[in-house]
Amino acid sequence: MSLKWGVIGAGSVAQRRAMPAINKASNAELHALMSRDEDRAKHLSETHEASRYYTSVSDLISDTELDAVYISTPVYMHCGPTIEAAENGLHVMCDKPMAMDVNECKRMLDACNANEVQLQICFLFRFHSAFQQIKEWIAEGRLGRIVHARMPFMKYAPKPSDDWHIDPSKSGGGSLIDLGVHSIDLLEYLIGEVAEVSAFCNSVIHNYDVDETSTLMMRFKNGGQSVTETSFTAVGSDQILEIYGTDGSVVVFNDDGWKIKTVIDGKQQVIGSQFEDLFQLQFEHFAQCVSGEAQPIVSGYDGLRNMRIVSAAYKSAESKKVVLV
Repeated sequence: MSLKWGVIGAGSVAQRRAMPAINKASNAELHALMSRDEDRAKHLSETHEASRYYTSVSDLISDTELDAVYISTPVYMHCGPTIEAAENGLHVMCDKPMAMDVNECKRMLDACNANEVQLQICFLFRFHSAFQQIKEWIAEGRLGRIVHARMPFMKYAPKPSDDWHIDPSKSGGGSLIDLGVHSIDLLEYLIGEVAEVSAFCNSVIHNYDVDETSTLMMRFKNGGQSVTETSFTAVGSDQILEIYGTDGSVVVFNDDGWKIKTVIDGKQQVIGSQFEDLFQLQFEHFAQCVSGEAQPIVSGYDGLRNMRIVSAAYKSAESKKVVLV
C-alpha cells in the first residue's frame, strides 16, 4: 500500500530529511506541501517534485487525494493541525516533541482514536538497527539486569534571537524538550517505564528564556537509573548511548561512523554500523501500519509518555525536588 503525503511546514528538517525520504520510500508519494509564502511553496514543490503546494494548513488538509500528513512545524502548531487532519480522515506523522504539554497530547490522541487514524511521533532512534539489536539483547537477558544508562545529546548550535526554539511560548522549553526527548524516548523503549525524575536546567552562556543546557536523571520502575545531558552550546560528545547491566554492557559511540562496543559473557567485541536513512524507514513503516502489515514501533501514546516525563523534569528543575511521573 502506497500513501500520498502532505507536508505541513516545509522547513529545514522537512527539506533536508523528510521530503527526500518520502521520495525514496517504496510505498510513499510526496503529493503536496504547505508553506505560508507562495513563492517559496511553489519553489519547494518544484525542487521536491510535489504535485501540489498550498499556503494554508486547511487548504492542504482539504486535498481529497491525500492519505496522510507529516507535521513539521514549530511545536505550538502541532496540536491544531493534527486534530484537523484526523477529523478529515488523514493519518498523522508528527515531529517531536509531540506537543506543548500533556493536555495537548491527550487531545491529539483522542482525535486520532475517534477518527480511527494512525498517529505516530518522529522518535527516529527506535528505527536504527543498532538500537533494535540492543533491544533484543536486553529482552533476551544478555546484559542481565539493567543497572545504569547514559545518553548525552549535546551540540554547538547557538540560536538567533528570533529563533522559535528559544521562545517558550512556541517551543515549550529549550534543549531538554528539543533534544532530550529523543534520549528519553529511546531509554524508555530499551529499559522500561520511568518512575521519577530529577533535573537541572539553566542558560548561562547566552541567557536564553529557555534551558540552554540540562541534566536529567531518571529512575525506572524496574530499578534501573539513567542520565541524559542536553545542550545547545556544548561541543557534542562522541558517546551516543551507554547501557550497563549485571552481566554485560553496550556502548554506542561515533568514531568515523557509529560503532557498538559490547561486553557480554566476559568477551569484548566492537561492531561497525552503516548509515541508515531513519526517515525513510519511518515512512515505509508508517504505510505498513496503515495497511495492517505491521504494528507501530512508535505511537502517539509514546509521545504522551514522553511529554509526561519532560513536564516532570521541568517541574523538578523549578522546584529543586524529585518528581514522580
